[in-house]
Amino acid sequence: MNKEETRKRVKLYFLMICFLGCIAALMVKAFHLQVVEREFLLKKAKVQIHKPIRLIPLRGEILDRNGSPLAISVKTTSVYSQRLGIKDKSKHSSEDLSKVVRMIEPYTSKKPKELSQILLKRASFTWLARQIPMCVGRDIQNLGYPGIGIETEGKRYYPKKELAGQVVGFVGVDSQGLEGLELYYERSIKGKEVTLSLQRDALGQTLWKEIPAAHENEIGKELILTLDSRIQFFAERALADAAQKCGAVSGSVLVMDPMTGEILAMAIQPSFNPNRFQLTPPFARRNHTVTDSFEPGSTAKAFTLAAALEEGVVEEGKTFYCENGRYAFAGRTIHDLHRYGELTVRDIIIHSSNIGATKIAEILGAKRLHRYLKGFGFGSPTGIDLPGEVGGTLRNYQKWPNIALANHAFGQGFTVTAIQMATAFSALANGGFLVQPYIVKEIRDPFGKESHTRAPEVVRRVISRATSQRVLSVLEGVVQEGTGKNARIPGYRVGGKTGTAQKVDPELGIYSSSKYVASFIGVVPVEKPELVMVVILDEPAVRGTGGSLAAPVFREVAWNALRYRNITPEGSPELLDSDPEVIVAAQGQGRTENEVKQVQKGELSFPDLYGLSLRKALQVIEGYPVTVEIQGSGKVISQIPLPGAVIQGGDHCVLEASPSTDHIRDVVPIT
Repeated sequence: MNKEETRKRVKLYFLMICFLGCIAALMVKAFHLQVVEREFLLKKAKVQIHKPIRLIPLRGEILDRNGSPLAISVKTTSVYSQRLGIKDKSKHSSEDLSKVVRMIEPYTSKKPKELSQILLKRASFTWLARQIPMCVGRDIQNLGYPGIGIETEGKRYYPKKELAGQVVGFVGVDSQGLEGLELYYERSIKGKEVTLSLQRDALGQTLWKEIPAAHENEIGKELILTLDSRIQFFAERALADAAQKCGAVSGSVLVMDPMTGEILAMAIQPSFNPNRFQLTPPFARRNHTVTDSFEPGSTAKAFTLAAALEEGVVEEGKTFYCENGRYAFAGRTIHDLHRYGELTVRDIIIHSSNIGATKIAEILGAKRLHRYLKGFGFGSPTGIDLPGEVGGTLRNYQKWPNIALANHAFGQGFTVTAIQMATAFSALANGGFLVQPYIVKEIRDPFGKESHTRAPEVVRRVISRATSQRVLSVLEGVVQEGTGKNARIPGYRVGGKTGTAQKVDPELGIYSSSKYVASFIGVVPVEKPELVMVVILDEPAVRGTGGSLAAPVFREVAWNALRYRNITPEGSPELLDSDPEVIVAAQGQGRTENEVKQVQKGELSFPDLYGLSLRKALQVIEGYPVTVEIQGSGKVISQIPLPGAVIQGGDHCVLEASPSTDHIRDVVPIT
């Protein structure tokens, strides 16, 4: 074998080795791709071929206790652009493009020029507009513009707008709960998320869509609330009017069933529309009844009284010397608004004496006072089913400075929330039981497959039934004789307590001379409690007290709620206060001699005209010393003055009428 043949053979062997090496390398690579990295590559291929698009599900409805909707989900259309692979643009004129842009522009933040660029560009999947009306989406699709598609999504809508806005809350554009019940019950009401899978070829062009068969049935569960829309309306109307008149920074009205813990109304000012929550500052979206704490002021004296009576250290008739308005205690001077001498325990609460409350607390002692305050739920969250609840503050009695015993007796040195006060006051009203407050009474499947109903729950007993009745008797005296006279309701027995608490200046660390919280907490009817209500007006711009600012709000809301719930007055209607200095000459048209004397004494009460025709109503009040203004026609649905209100002569009477008495304002406001 010569050298030439040897060289050729070496080259051949070399090529064979290289060829075999390449085959071996390919086999190793193939093994690595098909065996070692199989799962990774399959996932990567799936991502490249499939493009998942998350669609917004239909959330479950939120309904009040009577089935009236507070939050619903409606079907809407979302428009997208998917123009990869589209090459022929000559079939559609610029006029077609302009039509699409004009139809989409009102529902998106994009400018017309930007939309035009998206529609002309060979881009991958892009949302053009989300949650627009179904009819608009169909019109866009009917234009037949290439690469434009639509999908059905759910959109949240709040039909009653501002009503209970802070309670219901709101959702974001992707249907995630952000505040209120929408957030707290997110897992229950959100509904099952649906994903639309787009199949694409190597160029990224859409081949087909995979739509889950169960898409229409993935609706969230419904919430049935304890809230009553009508009572909520009464509360919001009265609160808004009061807050505007006194210039309060914020305000709250919370109405609760003391026997069950059900929340019947939860009104907050300032209000907001959850349909347009983006336009509202966070302060207005906050549910102040659970998120804000404040010093309770004199409303806390009711709990000091309950503790002292339960422990048997005082009786209602026991007297204390109230030092003529100034009392030195623990190196400080405690003041009363008025100079009192000897007062009974009952009168101490009726006239809201700080000095008297301090002397009761001295006998009771810090340990027992703290135990009862803790027992009534102060210092801990109530556990209500709403987000953001705070527990207030209540330090251990062992850490109290000497002055703290007096402070806690008349409502300083610890903080509470409106929901805590309503829950604690309910224990005074219902026989001594601390009940669990709640606002959702039922969670149910919209297709009737399952339902979870919540039952009332007693947390613990705080005081005996006998003590509860004794405290209610004293609180009724507060309304009849003391600081709560503005809470009187004709024909009903009302018990309550006023509070006017200075706020602490955070910069100076002392009580402010101008900022305060005016409050009133009441129960009605006293003999069979149906409603407990907390009224809070935070930082009124005018000087006033809980009795002058908050008690009238209680009166209006409670009067309307009682009448709406068909809780009728017992016996003859009580008369509201009248000014004994006002002497008027009676018109005398058809009036008896006794009625003329009543007018002269400021004792003539106004009749109930509700439901009467205007002609009949005018006949009934003929001869009353009032000027009459008529609004509308038909039957009387609202009247001022109220039934039972005292006529002082020269009063202005407003009769509002409607062809139908089934009207949202069919229960008259107290003013």
